[in-house]
Amino acid sequence: MLKDIAFVAYPAKNVAQLREWYQQTLGVPFDKPFLYDGVEQLNEANVGSGYFVVMLHEWLDRAPGTGAGVAFEVDDIEKTIADLRAKGVTVEDVFTTAVCKLTSFQDPEGNKVTLHQITVPH
Repeated sequence: MLKDIAFVAYPAKNVAQLREWYQQTLGVPFDKPFLYDGVEQLNEANVGSGYFVVMLHEWLDRAPGTGAGVAFEVDDIEKTIADLRAKGVTVEDVFTTAVCKLTSFQDPEGNKVTLHQITVPH
């Protein structure tokens, strides 16, 4: 049956601009643009065993700003938050659970991005 997560796709009005923001702000390694009529419509980045995709909102059939399902794993959430805040990103304070730390912020199109740091392997 299910064996892995293939990809998570986020809707964008402007795929190239949003992709560039993720590259510059989070270091997301995009490398597979799909152009249609000379315009970037989709781009994907291999992260772990799956892909993070920024896709034209009409293709995804979701309004920009409605993405909310990605949680990127980080080694040091406090350092990552400090780096993001230094870049002008408004990041929520850390929420600590029994097994992890989490925080969230919005990308420029309003999609929710979560950062996750595991503290107790499970």
